[in-house]
Amino acid sequence: MIKNKLRYLVVSSIITVAFLYIFDQVMTLSYMNKIFLKMVLFTIFPMIYIIQTGDNILKSSLRNLKRDRTDNHRVNLGAVLGFIVFSIIIVAYIIMNKYIDSDQLILEFQEKYKINKGNLMSYSIYLVFVNSFLEEFFFRGFIFLNIKKLGMKKTAYVFSSILFALYHIANFQNWFHVIMFILVLFGLFVGGCIFNYLDDKPETFLNSWFVHICADLAIVLIGFYIFGIIDF
Repeated sequence: MIKNKLRYLVVSSIITVAFLYIFDQVMTLSYMNKIFLKMVLFTIFPMIYIIQTGDNILKSSLRNLKRDRTDNHRVNLGAVLGFIVFSIIIVAYIIMNKYIDSDQLILEFQEKYKINKGNLMSYSIYLVFVNSFLEEFFFRGFIFLNIKKLGMKKTAYVFSSILFALYHIANFQNWFHVIMFILVLFGLFVGGCIFNYLDDKPETFLNSWFVHICADLAIVLIGFYIFGIIDF
């Protein structure tokens, strides 16, 4: 039974990330269609798992979050980490700005994703709140917490973090030079491990969701800066 659960978690999550890469880099789909397909893929495999096993990670995460709110230390840790992650992303962009091809970035946003100054705010709201929730539900809830429940904590940490990093390749593979690309990929892996740590003991992916929101807020501010809407 454990092997079957593990096989399903690993195979279905790899298939999901592979398909999302194909949708983004191979198929000429609109950004809205890709958002819809991401929502489908990030929920369909977890729902099948819940129906087959009865392990409802969404319900248990909500229950465990209420219990975990009494642990002020962990609540404060999440707030501090959120601020640190936000600051690191902003500072890293300022330092590494010369290695980023801003013109290519804007061109990709406008031609590939149809994102411009006019609709940047609506896409930003989606990124910060909806997309971050979907990713935490999938990578920390569906993958990490479920594999951890099978008694494979180290595997859960490593596999979910690697897949989380690889999943983002489609988003930024044309943005950076090789060295920056590797650094960003490694940073995403470390970030995945940190998110896992926040969710580990309380067993709720909603703890890392707050930190993820902070990270995406920093990315949104950088996007506003690149489009010339704000200035640092």
